[in-house]
Amino acid sequence: MSAPTPAQIAEAGRQLQRGGLLGRGSRKYADKLIDDARAEGLDTQAIAYQILGAAGDHEPRWYAR
Repeated sequence: MSAPTPAQIAEAGRQLQRGGLLGRGSRKYADKLIDDARAEGLDTQAIAYQILGAAGDHEPRWYAR
């Protein structure tokens, strides 16, 4: 696997952001992307910051606020 695509980073951020009372958020996909990047020798800290940025940019649906 090469560097994660912007779509993969956005999806990981969305899943990470969906936490909350019901606990539907998940960091598993983000962890998988970071582990894959580590195996490829990529900068995992930069990828983690991109995922966190995508989580901050994600707008939940109106009924989930």
